Amino acid sequence: MIALVQGIVRTRCVNLTLISSAFKGDAENQSIYRRFQRFFKEFDLPVADVARVILSKIPKPAKGHVLCMDRTNWQLGKRHINILTVGILVGKVCIPIAWKVLPQSTKKGNSNFRQRIAVMECLLEVIDAHDIRVLLMDREFLGEEWLNWLDERDIAFILRIKKNTLISGVPVADLCSKPGPKTAKKQKIWGRELYLSHKKIGGGRESDLLVVSNRDCGKEALELYRLRWGIELLFSHLKKRGFDLESTHMTDSKKLEKLMAVLSLSFLYTYGWGLQLRLLKKQTKALARKSDFRYGFEAILRILLNPNEMNDRAEEFFDWVEHGTIPLSS
Repeated sequence: MIALVQGIVRTRCVNLTLISSAFKGDAENQSIYRRFQRFFKEFDLPVADVARVILSKIPKPAKGHVLCMDRTNWQLGKRHINILTVGILVGKVCIPIAWKVLPQSTKKGNSNFRQRIAVMECLLEVIDAHDIRVLLMDREFLGEEWLNWLDERDIAFILRIKKNTLISGVPVADLCSKPGPKTAKKQKIWGRELYLSHKKIGGGRESDLLVVSNRDCGKEALELYRLRWGIELLFSHLKKRGFDLESTHMTDSKKLEKLMAVLSLSFLYTYGWGLQLRLLKKQTKALARKSDFRYGFEAILRILLNPNEMNDRAEEFFDWVEHGTIPLSS
């Protein structure tokens, strides 16, 4: 697994053929490749332990962790690959903490409430519900059973809703167009008492931001919901702007879930080290323009490619890996 993490950083991709070619030594590329294949086929990776490693590097904020749920998808030939992911927000970007590969029947569609619950149950193995500040979700994560489940476990959520959602028989967009406050009390939505928060937005296809929550309302709910962009940034770093997740030829769900575990560790250390370097090193204008992920990635890559010339940097990095945590703000 360590070799895979190193290989992903060296090659900036998850393709096993390219990772195998990046290693020096006496072993043939094909032999290394077969070892990696056996890892994904035979090794029973304890995903909950990987999540605990990730969580051990992330200090808990005073008000609890902000979580984001979303789905990333792509197509390999005729197969649709969908990975439902919960990320834990650190700075402006999420780090994966729980995930599930959805069945082929999902295609480009949404997850169902049972699949969401399965991911959250994995999460709750490592995080206590009382340590969760809020779970942020986009419009595809609707569903009465799903919201009931979150409420029963005392998990706060903020969910964006569609403008045609009915409140007492009236579309929410029409309700929000009327004068007067909308967030002073809970509204009855899908048979539930929820806070409704609304904001006019511009510059895109939508003119209104509409969110509901079982705890937060008004400006606080809207400001929290803005943090949901952190999981979109995560997916961009895992895919084309980072480790090129779509370059894998794996389609088996169990193998893909192992790959996500290895990739999550790779992202944890690259992004986390970037945040740490912001505190340790003087920031030039050129460094300030780099993303935290790219900053950490390039620094680790220099260590891997020049081990004899980077002793001090390597010692600093591995000391942080063993003993340090990710700063919550850089």
